Amino acid sequence: MRYLREAATWEARVVSAISLKTSFLKSLDGSLCPILCGIASLLPKRLREATGETLVIRPGGMGDLICADIALEELGLDPRRFTWLIEARSKPWAEYRRLNYFCYDIDPLQTLKQMWSRHDLVINTEQLFGLTQAYAMLALRKGGDLVSFETNRGSRWSGLVVPYDWRDEHETVAFARLFARALDHPYVERGTLQRARLHPSDAPPLVLIAGRQSPSRNLSLETWVTLIAAAYPGRPFLIAAAPEDADFAEKIADRFPGLARRFSRSFGELCEQIARSEELFTMDGGGVHIASFFGVPTLALFTSGRDRKWHPLGFGSRLIRRNDLACQPCTRFGQVPPCAHQFACLRLEGLAPADVVFSTTSPETAQK
Repeated sequence: MRYLREAATWEARVVSAISLKTSFLKSLDGSLCPILCGIASLLPKRLREATGETLVIRPGGMGDLICADIALEELGLDPRRFTWLIEARSKPWAEYRRLNYFCYDIDPLQTLKQMWSRHDLVINTEQLFGLTQAYAMLALRKGGDLVSFETNRGSRWSGLVVPYDWRDEHETVAFARLFARALDHPYVERGTLQRARLHPSDAPPLVLIAGRQSPSRNLSLETWVTLIAAAYPGRPFLIAAAPEDADFAEKIADRFPGLARRFSRSFGELCEQIARSEELFTMDGGGVHIASFFGVPTLALFTSGRDRKWHPLGFGSRLIRRNDLACQPCTRFGQVPPCAHQFACLRLEGLAPADVVFSTTSPETAQK
């Protein structure tokens, strides 16, 4: 067990280092996008055999990938029939779901060689950063089709652009519209998606510690203890965490003797446990979307994040968030600006859970 934990911690450090490089590129995106997209548009297309599969470019964290996965399923399409270009931090979900994937930030030159001029249809799901568009253009075969959101900085190089509401519309709905337009697939506009349970519940609630690496989602030990005690008074529950948060989770478990039981297994086993849990209790992030995939009711904590875009989809899901802060939510295209209010949104103690309010805003009517 110790070896597995150390191996997982090492892998997490490698992924973190890669993510730092990706963050640096994002900071230069506004300047580099028009230059690199312009160069990509001038490069000759190589005569290579087509893969026969649509390429879906899905950078960003695991939550985005899971939402895209859900969107395709809701359209009645099999996500395994697509090729996915993702970030390394999304690998666990891609492997769990057995997707055909490549990571553009692991051995990037070799990956680009494999992608170059191989796809007749490329769907760029990135909402803002335009460097992904340059990559998409390189992956496209001569005469192929490139589809993106209109908010992507490189969207003027797309053959088809699709509206995107960065404020309120749930991400699964936005992805479903993008895929349907790109694939000429039937699609009925709706405000949101709701997911019924895929598996019956036969396990107690699961508390998944998350958000500690982000200043705007880093709850204190005492806040976690207070919120858990209020959610499950006198009730047994499981508690899980990523390897880097294992010690923190142990400290929380120690505060609930006879009630809390640690869950320390593989990512795939964690997904299966979530699928069978009575409820998931976690911070806004990837765990919320894993539960949404399985239709598991979720008690989700929201601080800086946009709950209307990222709320859980399982029937009976609830939220805990502040409703008295004019600055909340402040996240824009997944980026949290510097906070001038000492992260007041983190003070969640004493707040009663509220039922999820499902989004009804469409990008055609949303304020840009």
